[in-house]
Amino acid sequence: MSLSPMILGLTSCDSLAHYAIFLPFLFRPLSNEDEKALERLQEMETRLSREERNCGHSTDVNKLHALKYLLIQLLLQVLLRPGEFSEAVSELVICYKKAFAASDLLDTSGEDELDSDGSPELMDVLVDTLLSLLPQSSAPMRSAIEQVFKYFCDEVTNDGLLQMLRVIKKDLKSARHQEPDSEDDDDDEDFLGIEEDEIDEAEIGETVEIEEQTDDSEAVVEADEAVKESPIDSDDSDGGMDDDAMFRMDTYLAQIFKERKNQAGGETAQSQLVLFKLRVLSLLEIYLHENPGKPQVLTLYSNLASALVKPHTTEISEQLGQRIWGILQKKIFKAKDFPKGEAVQLSTLESLLEKNLKLASKPFKRKKSAVPSKKKQSASWKRHKMIISLAQNSTYWILKIIDARKFSDSELQRVFDILKGLVGYFDSKKSQIKSEFLKEIFRRRPWIGHHLFGFLLEKCGSAKSEFRRVDALDLVMEILKSMVSSGTDESSPMHQKRC
Repeated sequence: MSLSPMILGLTSCDSLAHYAIFLPFLFRPLSNEDEKALERLQEMETRLSREERNCGHSTDVNKLHALKYLLIQLLLQVLLRPGEFSEAVSELVICYKKAFAASDLLDTSGEDELDSDGSPELMDVLVDTLLSLLPQSSAPMRSAIEQVFKYFCDEVTNDGLLQMLRVIKKDLKSARHQEPDSEDDDDDEDFLGIEEDEIDEAEIGETVEIEEQTDDSEAVVEADEAVKESPIDSDDSDGGMDDDAMFRMDTYLAQIFKERKNQAGGETAQSQLVLFKLRVLSLLEIYLHENPGKPQVLTLYSNLASALVKPHTTEISEQLGQRIWGILQKKIFKAKDFPKGEAVQLSTLESLLEKNLKLASKPFKRKKSAVPSKKKQSASWKRHKMIISLAQNSTYWILKIIDARKFSDSELQRVFDILKGLVGYFDSKKSQIKSEFLKEIFRRRPWIGHHLFGFLLEKCGSAKSEFRRVDALDLVMEILKSMVSSGTDESSPMHQKRC
């Protein structure tokens, strides 16, 4: 059963009333709960419209407009699919009342209170509700969800972000379904872990228009070809989740399976989960676009990078891996801003730097197989190059954050020690770190090269192979170039900053 384009394009419940004569032929009978939900949606939409007119050009206008559009889309879904959206309606009405309490959008009723002790944060409820709608959402519904998230994302809590990230890390494929040679990648999977409690709230950043999101519809076919349907087993992706988080995740998965059952095509549960992840990634992309300077960006970076290096991600869907990689590049590494402030802990940055340098030097491991497949070897090599690129770009980004904090040399001693750990490059043939990567570090952060000058000069004579000694000399020459270009006299800003 489908609606006409005219009805789908409606922008107010008042307009919908003009087509009430057609509703008995378009929609199925409603239960008492759905009738009540419909009444609440209509009442809320009317009040939101009135409030929107009264706001003029205040900052709340966009929020009100986005909320109203989501209400309209939800109203249509209640009519089209009775019995599936009444709970979401109740939660959204509570959120709207709480968000605009001063406007008195609705009369207060005891059942809708969020202020009682032990109740969840408003934004946590809103994020949870939006996530619960995503698995079964139409294109207009997804657009409405993204608009609401855009105008509220600067208020999203750490718990809300972590709940979204758990979706990205969730797997349906159990450990026993992993290929034997996946053990070679164990060190990659959690190499960028950041403790959840290290993230503090920061000032709300300036918001700008979000770029058009990437279409995710092609991932379903891709995932179907990659993996057969698997049972849900407990796995590492559930680690660190409390009972409430586990319950919410189970709710999302239940929606996925319900959606799969309702679809005639019989797509696998895995493909539905991939589609859900891509939709959640769109929300995370919006958050990063609107809040590039918040310390929470480090948490998003860590979790997205961990998901990217996890072999299962690209095995299930190459598009999913490419989408994550694109977000890391465009919305983090090349963003207009980066995490700043005291909430960004130097110890966290040091840990990330050390792990990325280790990853950048990791040699390529061929897949263990009795009959090597050229296709698999090619995919493995492609993935290896992507991970090396991730490690290198992560290193540049982390050093930029460190540089902006203007730490003293004594505070940076651990950073220098980590960089000196690259001694393995000169003493071991196994280290695959590239000299061009080191040169680029010195070009971008000359103070690092200046500090390591003596160390590298020593390696010109002590490196075990002539090839490495030549490389060390090449790096020394690169540092000398930066010294000449920036000036090494005492009046030089670089000299004053790091000497």
